[in-house]
Amino acid sequence: MKRITFITGHYGSGKSEFAVNLAIMQGVDLLIDLDIINPYFRSRELAQLLAENNIKLISSPLKNALGSDLPYIAKEAFAPFSDFAIRSIYDLGGDRAGARLLRQFQDSINPDEVDLLLCVNVYRELTSSTEKIIDMIRQIEESGDFQISGLINNSNFLRDTTYDDLLYGESILKQVEKRCHLDIVYTGVYEDIISKCGPLAGKTIPLKLFLRKKWL
Repeated sequence: MKRITFITGHYGSGKSEFAVNLAIMQGVDLLIDLDIINPYFRSRELAQLLAENNIKLISSPLKNALGSDLPYIAKEAFAPFSDFAIRSIYDLGGDRAGARLLRQFQDSINPDEVDLLLCVNVYRELTSSTEKIIDMIRQIEESGDFQISGLINNSNFLRDTTYDDLLYGESILKQVEKRCHLDIVYTGVYEDIISKCGPLAGKTIPLKLFLRKKWL
């Protein structure tokens, strides 16, 4: 994992859930919520949990803006680009509109220190095939003016996910790997089924469902 990691992905990919879990597992300093696209599951809802894990949450600079879709970026979001001791994860909005926020950092980004990872759930309509995923990669790269550097297999049916479901997602992403020369960097696995899973591409990240209540 590079010092600065942006995670993007379409609605329903589990991007924010993955970003929070990865931040806690890696013990980063900041989790920066740049998602102005998805009004439902947002990492900014977990400020207390993150603080308990010594991670500072950066989100909208507007007070009482938990559910806001306004595209304001807190000035602290730029801190990792000037303080090289800060390790951070950015929860970036999905698809073309969300990726556009990457341009705010264009003058500061050093590709050697920054990853842009695409989180994919192949059981969502807009990322259900190799062609659709490649098209989304193209849209995000054009909009954000930055190349995706790796893939996250987060294919799931929440608590009903099986090892075969993960392998099917991996098989589709393997085709994306070949055609786009991108590696599967991580595979997200709901923590309760890890013991039932065999080998998976990339590093396996056990996932707790922090943003989804037990009834979802």
